[in-house]
Amino acid sequence: MADKFGQFFKDTLKEILVEHVKELKNQSEIDKFYEKYEKADFSGLYLEMINDTSNQMVSDAKMIMHENTLLFRGEETEIIARIEQKWSNAFATSETMYMMVLESVKDYSDYVNKIDNKEREKSIHKYTALKYIHGRGLQQFLEIITLMKNGFADGAYSRWRSLYELNIIASFISEYGEEVAEAYISSHNTEDRYEWARACGEFSPKKRYISFDDIRKKSNFPSELWQQPYRISNEVTHASSQGTFNRLGLMDGEEKISVGHTDYGLTIPGEHSAITIAQLTGLLLMVYPSGDSIVAAKMINKWVDVVREQYFKTHDYIFPDEPKLWDDEIN
Repeated sequence: MADKFGQFFKDTLKEILVEHVKELKNQSEIDKFYEKYEKADFSGLYLEMINDTSNQMVSDAKMIMHENTLLFRGEETEIIARIEQKWSNAFATSETMYMMVLESVKDYSDYVNKIDNKEREKSIHKYTALKYIHGRGLQQFLEIITLMKNGFADGAYSRWRSLYELNIIASFISEYGEEVAEAYISSHNTEDRYEWARACGEFSPKKRYISFDDIRKKSNFPSELWQQPYRISNEVTHASSQGTFNRLGLMDGEEKISVGHTDYGLTIPGEHSAITIAQLTGLLLMVYPSGDSIVAAKMINKWVDVVREQYFKTHDYIFPDEPKLWDDEIN
């Protein structure tokens, strides 16, 4: 593509040159003018024209931005509607899970508020910490759903990374109990990210600082099974070469640069977010276990299978040339 502004600048100088030459009286004056013209420095004029032109372009864009935005939104709405049409069954399972978890936690909170004060005080710090962590996680689960519905698989998986990390922290607090939970709560006004974890008594005093990975290794969570998904989510989140060239929202081998909505790659964040929010919810519901909370936790865990089935089947239907994810005989 030609440099339009560069050509415009050259054409403008040429027009000025031609007009000025017309005013000269003889060839001698013309020759002298051409000599000066060849030696002239137009860099200042070039920069001035760049500034004036860009100012005009900004002004023009302001004049038509609402009209252009309406056109953009119309096109975007059509794209999102097509994604919704294809993935509606899968999205419905995620949204149902969000409502299911929210309702269960509301009922559980009412139950906890009514139990005996002495009984509640035994685990009040753990309950408080996990309740806030779960609230943050449930909001992130909804963010993941919203990103998937808009065709942003990479963005959804990036948010799953944070949800997964909350799950690790919650597992650690759940395992080590009140003292660790209290330290976690108390640290919220400090700049120390993980120093609160020392309260578990598992770290040497000589250890200079605690990392997230230290907590992961000490938590009662099968994190080794999730190392590859977590690595991929890190690549998606950070400015890695892998996350740049291996986009979740693009099929393998596609020589494209994704800059908008896509309908591919939604299965991974859909499945993993369901598993993770179910695990996180179970940790909260078991602080003060009751028949109702156990039933709720079981129901939510079983719903993960419903989510997986719909995402896998939808993927197989939309992308018949891709390897099959769902097998009725196996599942």
